[in-house]
Amino acid sequence: MIHDQDAFTGKVVRISGPVIVAAGLEDVRLYDVVRVGKLGLVGEVIRLAGAYATVQVYEDTSGIKVGEPIQNTGLPLSVRLGPGLLGKVYDGLQRPLKILADSSGEYIHRGVEASSIPEDILWHFTPSVAEGDIVGPGDELGVVPESQTIAHRTLLRPGYRGRVCEIREGDFHAHEVIAVIDLEGDRKPRPLEVNLVQCWPVRRPRPFHHRLDPTEPLTTGTRIIDTFFPIAKGGSAIIPGGFGTGKTVAEQSLARWADADVVIYVGCGERGNEMTEVLEEFPGLEDPRTGLPLMNRTVIIANTSNMPVAAREASIYTGITIAEYYRDMGYDVLILADSTSRWGEALREISGRLEEMPGEEGYPAYLGARLAEFYERSGRVVCLGLDTRERRRRTGSVTVVGAVSPPGGDFSEPMTQNSMPVSYTHLTLPTK
Repeated sequence: MIHDQDAFTGKVVRISGPVIVAAGLEDVRLYDVVRVGKLGLVGEVIRLAGAYATVQVYEDTSGIKVGEPIQNTGLPLSVRLGPGLLGKVYDGLQRPLKILADSSGEYIHRGVEASSIPEDILWHFTPSVAEGDIVGPGDELGVVPESQTIAHRTLLRPGYRGRVCEIREGDFHAHEVIAVIDLEGDRKPRPLEVNLVQCWPVRRPRPFHHRLDPTEPLTTGTRIIDTFFPIAKGGSAIIPGGFGTGKTVAEQSLARWADADVVIYVGCGERGNEMTEVLEEFPGLEDPRTGLPLMNRTVIIANTSNMPVAAREASIYTGITIAEYYRDMGYDVLILADSTSRWGEALREISGRLEEMPGEEGYPAYLGARLAEFYERSGRVVCLGLDTRERRRRTGSVTVVGAVSPPGGDFSEPMTQNSMPVSYTHLTLPTK
């Protein structure tokens, strides 16, 4: 909550495409989210230098003028996690595209907002603990039937521990209080009110108890992959290949047939016609395991090549954070990133506008580190907290499969070379 409006308001002093320099933002921190201009465009602080803050804006900055106000929210870029994510189509900032289209028409207006979690749906919450029980980080408080196949476990947020002083069963909207926790210690003087939604910064990995060895295979349903190029459950793989070699087809096949409970499909900078094919085909696909629509266990993040380049960079983190959320419930999650090369191009463009020293082929020098941070968020883990009904720890996994699109099928380019050391399996698709 912002208490002193003036202390959080600055002004625009320089504009360079999606990169804006602001002055007058007191107490601003790196990676804080800000609202730029009269339209309130969403941006993120990526550099601090003296009295100036450099902001990358996730929307088109056309029409923004020097001197316009810029407002610091005081919070990092975060996603809202709760029941209702499955079956939805979001942009890179977790804005539901269908709701935005209904409110703004065929072209999405700048500065428009919509809740990523359905506000009008009543969810039936069944408690797994009783009043007086002691609960810790990641402990299951109750269950919500999110779909016909996925039971959404409401977990206590990491970092909290205390005694349940109130919990109730019934039908609730996402932001209604379902439980009250009397926290231990004096860090939080007031009881914690828990609802079905929690926010999590996208650039911070969600914690777990410990990591397991990747000994269990992920059955992909494609015999040549399972036989010659096996992917570990909780492992990582890349599909490098030139344009038109079948990377998107391979990832769509994995989404349908792989042995995963939840699928996160991130269309990162893909062509609009390919993303349209995904959006039209997925709702009609049948889940071979249950016979129900595949979308019942799928989240699609669509950030096409004509969308703002900065939002493309954020879409990868949005997808992996949602994947970790379902992993913490004890599910096996498959995240498909198509394609990471477009993500690298976004890093390169933003780095150029920041006038950073370029590395090989103009990519930033920290490209390898960013790729390693992303792929390292995969893994098969023992989750925080206990499954309250069985009194044992849950295990879950996040398997990452990223497509790489080297120009001209040249596998010696930086994106491919930096992705290979940090991934377990390479499904190379040579150009004819």
